[in-house]
Amino acid sequence: MNGRYFRQLCGVLTVVLVLSSLMACSPETRYKILSTLFDGVPPPNQQKPVQLPDTLTPAKRRQMLAQMRRPQVEYSFHPPYRDKECDSCHDLDRGNRLLDPQPDLCYDCHQDFSEGFNFLHGPVASGNCTACHNPHLTKNPRLLKRVKKDLCLFCHDQSRLATTKAHRDKMEMDCQECHNPHGENNKFYLTRMER
Repeated sequence: MNGRYFRQLCGVLTVVLVLSSLMACSPETRYKILSTLFDGVPPPNQQKPVQLPDTLTPAKRRQMLAQMRRPQVEYSFHPPYRDKECDSCHDLDRGNRLLDPQPDLCYDCHQDFSEGFNFLHGPVASGNCTACHNPHLTKNPRLLKRVKKDLCLFCHDQSRLATTKAHRDKMEMDCQECHNPHGENNKFYLTRMER
């Protein structure tokens, strides 16, 4: 057995051991380990993901459409969805599959946020635009699923953030006052470095 093959085999076995040991952990312990290693790990027992309009039952879809027609509710629409141009993103002949996977589909029209930054936020680095944005419509600007701190604290643990010196007196602030949600050239996606 040559050395390179042996190192590869050891690497695979290590990954298998780590993953199998994580399966035996409690959800809280597994979350602590994974969130230490990876950015954007959803906390255990989180709320159910937001249901997209194309996954709603016909009755719920009618209810949502009726709400959308009411003038007091302001929605932010993705233009192709608003204009009923579903085929600009979906292959209608193949069960509404996306024409391209994320983020390539998004970057056909939108800025490629994976370029130009030294540090990328986890959802951007993994190409998961819909972790933060709804691809059809929301009541929030920029098609965000949640706004301000609620968006960040859906994935990031507020109690852990509060233990850091930088956040101690700033927990009431909007995270985007200091952090770029896509990425930045400074660590922790800081828009400016404190002096």
